[in-house]
Amino acid sequence: MSVLRSIRWVLVLLSISLVAAAQDSSQSQTAPAPAFGQTAPILNPDNPPLSGLDEPSLEMKTASRSFISPAVQVGESYDSNAANALSGSKGEPVSNVLGALDLQKFWPKTDLFLEYLGGGVFGDNPYFVRELQAVGFEGVTRWRTGQVTARDGFSYLPDGSFFAASAGGLPGFGIATGGGIGTGSALPGLLHFGTGIGTIPRLSNTGSLDVVQAITPRSAFTLIGAFANAHYFDNTDNLSNSDQTTVEGGYSHLINRHDQLAAVEAFQLFQFPTTSGGEIYNDVFNIRWSHTISGKMSFVGGVGPQWTEVRYVVISPNWSVAGRAALRYRFRHTSMLASYEKFTTAGGGIFTGAQTQIAQLTARRPIGRTFDLTAEGGYSHNKRLQAAGSVNANIYDEGFAGATLRKHLNRTWDIIGAYRFSEAWFDVPVTIGGSTGKTNRRQIGTIALEWHPKAIRIE
Repeated sequence: MSVLRSIRWVLVLLSISLVAAAQDSSQSQTAPAPAFGQTAPILNPDNPPLSGLDEPSLEMKTASRSFISPAVQVGESYDSNAANALSGSKGEPVSNVLGALDLQKFWPKTDLFLEYLGGGVFGDNPYFVRELQAVGFEGVTRWRTGQVTARDGFSYLPDGSFFAASAGGLPGFGIATGGGIGTGSALPGLLHFGTGIGTIPRLSNTGSLDVVQAITPRSAFTLIGAFANAHYFDNTDNLSNSDQTTVEGGYSHLINRHDQLAAVEAFQLFQFPTTSGGEIYNDVFNIRWSHTISGKMSFVGGVGPQWTEVRYVVISPNWSVAGRAALRYRFRHTSMLASYEKFTTAGGGIFTGAQTQIAQLTARRPIGRTFDLTAEGGYSHNKRLQAAGSVNANIYDEGFAGATLRKHLNRTWDIIGAYRFSEAWFDVPVTIGGSTGKTNRRQIGTIALEWHPKAIRIE
């Protein structure tokens, strides 16, 4: 009897053990324990570290496929100020021919994006021929608790950024012209490197390295290094070449699934030719907060003091405020971006250093099944930091507004209509590019045809 009772207890204990083991096995198959860093909230692409360069995306996630994608765009425009002269000039038709080649390649822990954009701008005058070249690169490598992202955009622009911005939407993914450079949570103005106005050809380059290291599932340190320069050719008016170097360190903490807090400290060095402006040292501290609802809304706001020293002939230090606010919102059919920034810039060739404020608004909406409409507007206010430089004005303002309507004819052909108005003005008359005046007003309308064949899979 005692033997049967003992056997019964052994069977009961064995049954309990088997049930517990089965439950553990079932749970491990359906909900494996996450490895720190791979699914840590602070490294989630829907809510990346606030002190880094990446930002929350409201777009639908696409499949991670490797491919090569070509595109060609041919357009005809009418430019009300083709010579881009102060106080206006004769309008004339202008033709644009642009081509793009994009590559995206995915590995288990590394992503690579490359883009080349090239073409020309041609006017009625046989001597009005401008070449446009741009190359973009973005590479991301991840490990268990962090990642590093390298980005670079190099461009040769014949006429400032006007044709690039008003061509009705450039072909390609936009990596070469700034679309791939992170703009999310960086120092205010970190990635705004103005190239000024005028028909003077220029080379510009913007590169950055962004390192993120998570220390807990909710906290991370970030380190950013960035460099940019602008070099002007055929410069009869001595617009100021410039180099800008930025080093930024930050700490981000995820308060909950929607809110994040960060602190950022940065140093910036602006360098100009000794004869035109010397150097400007800028120290910035920012406290920022973000609120994100995945797929619907993201808001980033930050503000803090900055200490600026102008070192040219004499040292002129001063305190000011740097800040940034950006709101992205997706309605049922419309997405919107509104932003405001106040920061120190190199001056865009016009000034040798400036205190700059920029406000922008962009809205996108599909119309029916085959139309996409984009409307945008912006305004910038620039106040010079030093009296050096060839332009004798103290204030330079610029505003623009435009709209682009894209019609999808089929999977490989689009027709584009665009209009853009821009106006720049100074507080006193200046001479740039052989013309003198206080304002530069320009309107341009564009009709373009774009061919983008099916992407070529390379997996």
